[in-house]
Amino acid sequence: MTIREFFKKCKKNLIIPHILFWGISIVLFTVVLINTRGDFSFFDINLKMATNILVTIVFLAISVYINLLCLIPYFFNKRKYGLFFLLEIGNILLFIVLNYFVSCFFEGRNQSNILSEIFAEFILVLLFLIVSTLIKFMRESIAVQDVELRIKEVEKQKIEAELIALKAQVNPHFFFNTLNSLYALSLDKSEKAPELILKLSELMRYVIYESKENLIPIGKQLEFLQSYVYLERIRTNDSLLVDFMVQGDHLQLKVAPLLYLAFIENAFKHGAKLKENHPFIHILFNLELPDRVGFFIQNNKDIAPIISSSGGIGLANVKKRLELLYPGKFTLHIEETKSLYNVELTIFLS
Repeated sequence: MTIREFFKKCKKNLIIPHILFWGISIVLFTVVLINTRGDFSFFDINLKMATNILVTIVFLAISVYINLLCLIPYFFNKRKYGLFFLLEIGNILLFIVLNYFVSCFFEGRNQSNILSEIFAEFILVLLFLIVSTLIKFMRESIAVQDVELRIKEVEKQKIEAELIALKAQVNPHFFFNTLNSLYALSLDKSEKAPELILKLSELMRYVIYESKENLIPIGKQLEFLQSYVYLERIRTNDSLLVDFMVQGDHLQLKVAPLLYLAFIENAFKHGAKLKENHPFIHILFNLELPDRVGFFIQNNKDIAPIISSSGGIGLANVKKRLELLYPGKFTLHIEETKSLYNVELTIFLS
């Protein structure tokens, strides 16, 4: 049984740990008494001495509970350290005085050993106060840690639920756009429709099954994104130039799925509309370093501003997911000019 488990069980029955503490204290006090008196043995204990030991333990308990129930909560915890220190000294002196007179009553006065007796009683009560205070602080520390763990667990569950909801938004959004493309081609009776259906089935398999994982190797994600680009490329005009480049070979790096799709969707949505000025989309993944994934995408656009660049469901979704998944571990720069739209995202994995 660990200390944490012991204290948790003690919470259910507060009397047992106190009985256990003072029972051990009586035994230890008796053992110390016997060992510090060379001419004294266990069989020499009589009723008077046993009563004296028990009274001493009672006085110790009074000092300990004055400290635990009054001095620590009302003075130490409220940062009144000077007053706490003075009252603690008074608490110790109270024990010394009471116990001295009781010892004199049971064992008689011995003026020659008065200083040594007072010093021994001071050490005794100080030891009990220190030990009981440490136990109290340990219990409170464990209790605080348990509360913090519960709070973190609740926050974790909340974040996971939010991430599931955000990821769920991506799927219908993606399929809605792709099915619209398929519908348009079928109306035109395009020869590209069967090829589009085949590629769409591969993408659906990825989105439905593989993207359920929290982290997916970037290599698999690149295959998905390249298939998506190919699919989009089928239904766009031939004047659109699309570059998809990968630098580096750290394909085993794992990142959350479907983070880059919104940016590529956005580029095709606005960049592919241009009929003139040589429309283009440049996509670059930088996998040269083992602790980060770099992503850059650029497309030209109409002079009119992109209304959904900061508020579309896709981009708003991915920004929220980045904040939840990689707090403080990503940089996202979006720059829009009259004719260009640039996105640069770096995710740090360590």
